[in-house]
Formats: sequence, C-alpha cells, structure tokens
Amino acid sequence: MSKDIENIKKNPKTKNMFISGLILTITIVFIVFVNIDSIGFVKVYSQDQEQEQNQTQTNQTFIELTGKLIGTTYRWIDSNNTINPTLIITSGVNNQITVKSLKDDSQEHDLIIEGITSNGDKEELVISDTVHDGSSSIVDFYPLDPHEYKNYESFDYYCEFYPETMRGNIKITN
Repeated sequence: MSKDIENIKKNPKTKNMFISGLILTITIVFIVFVNIDSIGFVKVYSQDQEQEQNQTQTNQTFIELTGKLIGTTYRWIDSNNTINPTLIITSGVNNQITVKSLKDDSQEHDLIIEGITSNGDKEELVISDTVHDGSSSIVDFYPLDPHEYKNYESFDYYCEFYPETMRGNIKITN
C-alpha cells in the first residue's frame, strides 16, 4: 500500500485521478446520507399525500374528440374511431375532455355541452376554446350528482360551427 501512495505522489496523472476519485466518492456519500428531499432531487410524499394523489388520478376520466372530415361532412371521432360517440360521463369525478383538430385543417371546431329540459329548453353548460390547424383544447365537466341535473332530461354535445353533423349524446353515470 505504501508503494501505491509513493506512485501517486510521483505521478501527476495518478495524483489527479486519485483526487477526482476521492471527490466523486465524497459526493456520492453526501447525496446518500443527506436528506435528499431538502436539496430537491426527489419529491417525497407522506402516505396520506400519496393516497390523495392516487385518489385524484383515479377520480378522473379522460375523453378525446377530434374534428375530422369524413367524405364531405365534419364529424367528431373518439380514440376508438367511433363517429359522434355517446360520451359516458361519470358523476362525482372530473371528466376531462380534450378537443382536437387535425394538422393542416383550417376549419374551426369547438365543443359545447348542453343540458336539455323536459320542455325542450337548452342551456350551455360547458364550452371549449376553438381549435384548428392541429391545436387542442381541454375542458373539464364535473357533475357532482345526477340529481344536480334533475331539471335536464338529456345532455348533448356539439360543435358550434357544424352543429348538425358534429353532435352526440351524453350519458351521466354514477
């Protein structure tokens, strides 16, 4: 071992490698034994925070609708390529709906969700931003309880720019 130390003292390259190795070792020991959360490398959650985060993730549904020209008519297409699908909206959770336009499609689209009463009155409940040329917009629809919407017989969604052909029904479930 004393021979190794003598070689380190005599050879500048070996000395520099030894010092670099020592610095690396000290850095690794520091990272391992210091509270990593306090220096921002890792976000540490308590068990309650982790359960809350998992609950938030499971209490959300995601729906994607894309405006697409089919033949000579624009329609909504979902991720399963269903045309103007019935949207299944879950009460008590956030239902995130992404509205998309295809790239290079200059036609504008938006999504309007309306409630329809038994006597035919309509009320706009949710309106997305307008999309075109590959853009997208996200809207949240959070019906707490189907009874909250007891005044409505049904729910529809449509595009303001193509209301007859880009239209579908919404079903709210528990």
